[in-house]
Amino acid sequence: MTLVGVGALAVNTHAADPAAWLPAEINAVARINVADIYKTPLAKKEGWLKKATESFVQQEAFVPPGTDQIMIGAELDLADNMMARRKYAVLVPDDQLTLEKLSLWLPDGIETIAGKKMAQFGNDGYVVDAGDGCWLTTSSSSRQIISRWLKNGPMPGGPQLSSYLRSALKSKDNTGQLMIAIDLQDNFSEQKMSDKLKETGWFSAPASIEHVAKVLESVKGITISIAADTERIGTATIDFARDTAPLKPILDKLVAEVALRVGVSTDDIFDWKWKVNGSQVIGTGPVSPGGGRRMLSFLDPPSITHAISASSSNDATASAEDRMARVSLKYSKSIEVLIGDLRTILRNQHDNHAVYLDKYARKIDDLPKLNVDSQLLDFAGAVGSSFRYQSQSTRMNFISAGTSKQGIQGGSYGGGNYGYVGTYGNYNNTYGRAGAVRAVGQAAATTEAIANLAAQSGVIDAQASQANQAVRFSEWKQIEEGLNKMRRTMTEKYKIEF
Repeated sequence: MTLVGVGALAVNTHAADPAAWLPAEINAVARINVADIYKTPLAKKEGWLKKATESFVQQEAFVPPGTDQIMIGAELDLADNMMARRKYAVLVPDDQLTLEKLSLWLPDGIETIAGKKMAQFGNDGYVVDAGDGCWLTTSSSSRQIISRWLKNGPMPGGPQLSSYLRSALKSKDNTGQLMIAIDLQDNFSEQKMSDKLKETGWFSAPASIEHVAKVLESVKGITISIAADTERIGTATIDFARDTAPLKPILDKLVAEVALRVGVSTDDIFDWKWKVNGSQVIGTGPVSPGGGRRMLSFLDPPSITHAISASSSNDATASAEDRMARVSLKYSKSIEVLIGDLRTILRNQHDNHAVYLDKYARKIDDLPKLNVDSQLLDFAGAVGSSFRYQSQSTRMNFISAGTSKQGIQGGSYGGGNYGYVGTYGNYNNTYGRAGAVRAVGQAAATTEAIANLAAQSGVIDAQASQANQAVRFSEWKQIEEGLNKMRRTMTEKYKIEF
């Protein structure tokens, strides 16, 4: 888990509490103790500092040189796969780091806002030195948003966060260098949870469903702590207002389903050991480098490292062509890492692929573009568009499948036409679904008829999956061909190996 910044590691004892700067409306927070990470045996063994200087995409969090700690807050849409409506980050730099020292890599220089030093970074973000040992950063291109955040100031006396987030930040149990907490209070309805549970087929008795639904409705939040020493170990704690004993018989299935729906599942989580303990569900296990990155993916902090990483090869003596060659090479490697990471995720059948396709499209959009070859930018744009297209087609195929299954239950099942126009070219295939399922009246229902309906439902699911795989095969084939062509073109153009 390369949670790293580059530079001095002295702790800034004069900084204000960074959590006090986070707005009250956020419902998720992450704390990354960057300086502490460098001191671990694992960091020294795996050379995290060196890796950070080589490729910012390999970092688990994006922080500028000389950062001691970063606090990230987000307003997540809990009904939409944890998509972030707005994100904030507060950085605590060491005593030696100033915006002036970073000015070489901030293309628009340094200005002032509300009497404080500010710079624009990356594609559309800002960083402001708040003057109390904290830097405020946001990925919003609105100067007004950063200005209002600055003028509102930190909360006197401490954070203005929800009680659950404040408790998570203060808990002595969350000792890992990376901590993520999500407030889930008042988000679930007992009746809706009960309806969803009835669809799972996990229960033999209605009373069990009722008991489980009551527990789930009382959820307070989830906290994940990742600690690095000689290895990476993660601990996830889900807090409830009720005793969690009713969850024990279905615990593994429940964890898998929740992880799938919020789009943060990884192979790591499925291998963890889970248990119920009073009003908590606790999971513990090892964390792979990619697993840590995916856990943090929905809270990717707005970061000036985008600008720094893109421009770090600049120097006064380098020609414009040399500068573009070096920056373009870093950009190319970033794209390759993201493509490889997503490819690994898509091989995991547990994951919510549509969610990850959207997330990685945004990651590509957010990569720094300053001093990057225009042909390389065109390729990256095509890859991002392909990811979004695959996400949309995945969702539409499964919506169509759900509609068809409702149709067979009502007595009819007709053919369907799936047509696609892919990002890298026209791809069209028709999956004809013919035949009909005779209407089965309730009184005349037989075991054979029910089995037939189940079989037809399975056929529909298989056809939807086949349609998704066909689109994915075509798109990824063209992505791979485009990647090889781009590398060859860039290598010939700049005379360095891409």
